[in-house]
Amino acid sequence: MTPGIRLSQVDAILGRGFLIVLLLSLAGSALTYGTGNAMLHRIAGLLLFEEEGNLPTLFNFALLAANMAALGMVALFAFGGRSRWRWHWLFLSGFFLLMTYDEAAQVHERLNGVMARVVEADGYLGFAWVVPALALVVVLGVAFSRFLLALPRRSAGLFLLAGAIFVGGAVGVEMLGADHWTRHGWDNAAYSLLATLEESLEMTGLMVLLHATLGVLAGPGGVLRFAIRGGPPDLREPDGAA
Repeated sequence: MTPGIRLSQVDAILGRGFLIVLLLSLAGSALTYGTGNAMLHRIAGLLLFEEEGNLPTLFNFALLAANMAALGMVALFAFGGRSRWRWHWLFLSGFFLLMTYDEAAQVHERLNGVMARVVEADGYLGFAWVVPALALVVVLGVAFSRFLLALPRRSAGLFLLAGAIFVGGAVGVEMLGADHWTRHGWDNAAYSLLATLEESLEMTGLMVLLHATLGVLAGPGGVLRFAIRGGPPDLREPDGAA
């Protein structure tokens, strides 16, 4: 049996990492739009939430990958224990695998051109990919309603909270940013702050979800422990522990 890792320790590490990334992005915005210096603008691009392929992107990628791994571990235990919800856990892990890939490849942005042929890509729908995203949220909400009801109340509440925060940023604030972008463009402080808010909500939602999923693995004690066993772990309920 290895020494335990408390969920509060994981939360503290992620919280500090998020705070560092957020403060650096805000400092980058101040340098970019407060000085007008081209060299500082290029350097700040490594820190800004609205840019891609930089430090915030790497942090978000790590959060998505961590959620994918944690959900996959629960799915593994669920299959070992023949839990009735094992396919739900596996689907969630696979879904986050796709989201992790999307974070690296920005596939969802390619939907803008496709959806622009279906809806008027202007104003709040300036980033038209939010239309299929909202439809997907509704479908997943219906499909996973019984799964959520079967979870312990605290776990279900955290899953719902994580989803609400993430969708509020990824879709809700994204629509506000799209309206601002169509009216005023993207190279300004206001759009930078909206993008920072959007990404901050996404990261917060992912951290809440990771806490909830690790809580399922840890059980009531809130401590993750790893042990080598002769047989597969027993997971009779979705809130069982390794």
